[in-house]
Amino acid sequence: MKQLILIFLWSVLSFCSSKQERTNVETGSKDGSSIPATAGNALQISDGLIYFSADNGLSWQSKSDGLPRASSLGGIAVSDKNLAIVTKEAGVYLFDFQKDEWVSVPTDTQITRNNPGALALYNDRIFIGTQSGGVFFSENHGKSWTNQRKGLASLTIRKLVALEPKLYAGTNAGLYSYNESGNKWDREFGSTTLQVNGIIEFNGSIFIGTNQGVFANTAGEGKEWEKVLANYSVHNISSDGRIIYAMVYNELLSSADKGRSWQNIQKGLPAHLYTFNVIQNGNSVFAGQWDGVYTKQEAKEPWKPTGNGLPHKMAITNMQSYRDMIVVSVNERGLRRGLTTTKIDF
Repeated sequence: MKQLILIFLWSVLSFCSSKQERTNVETGSKDGSSIPATAGNALQISDGLIYFSADNGLSWQSKSDGLPRASSLGGIAVSDKNLAIVTKEAGVYLFDFQKDEWVSVPTDTQITRNNPGALALYNDRIFIGTQSGGVFFSENHGKSWTNQRKGLASLTIRKLVALEPKLYAGTNAGLYSYNESGNKWDREFGSTTLQVNGIIEFNGSIFIGTNQGVFANTAGEGKEWEKVLANYSVHNISSDGRIIYAMVYNELLSSADKGRSWQNIQKGLPAHLYTFNVIQNGNSVFAGQWDGVYTKQEAKEPWKPTGNGLPHKMAITNMQSYRDMIVVSVNERGLRRGLTTTKIDF
């Protein structure tokens, strides 16, 4: 009997210990001292979700406090006043620099149910693009939200970009601009088969990266939309003011002549792995890759890794420059199964 009682007590203590460990994993702590999550769970707070660099990429600091532990991160957006990010599970957060943490903005459950991803801060309003519900916006810091889908031929929003004086939306059915006076979206270019993944302004023209290549609106030169890069599916596009960067699914391309010619600038980046984002900060250009951040200053020099303080080989899925600071978010899975930094295994 005594032996049976001891076995029973050991079982109870083991169960309580296991439960406490699971609680620690799920809740975490602000100082990042939580027990590591198991494979398949969200990224540990100790590893961070968001990183800032105030010294042009030389070092990085985790700035994840305030974000929910189980977070899948969408777009980062900036304005003159605010730095924001959208999470799939809990909606929008603004960064409070005095508190040094992210502060939740009340987000309608309609938005989170429709899988938010794209984000823009425009005319003192927050705009969120979703995968299946169109665009939502709030003009009172999240107290109420309006679903604005009028005029859209597709409710899948891949990009929201504010290029004064307009707000643009890249959708699965072309490029749209927001018509405030008409309270609707106007199609600028495209059809029901044109997936617009990136939008930039370059030397007075709008360039878009799409599943059918790169198109440019050179109306300022007396022309309409024209294709300037064919035979590529482009998942993002950016510019540093001198060069246009087209991100395709196995290499990084650049153009210094408004898209008339393109060259591969993959040297220094992992072979066969595509770049998520390219941004300019100061005199340097930064690329977010599957295994970290890369940088260079001169167009002809190779890319070099710069990741002091970043998690080892984590995918940098979003990048923004804000007040001379670089802001990046990481993907908790790092390299997808079958991918390495040197080749793709099928």
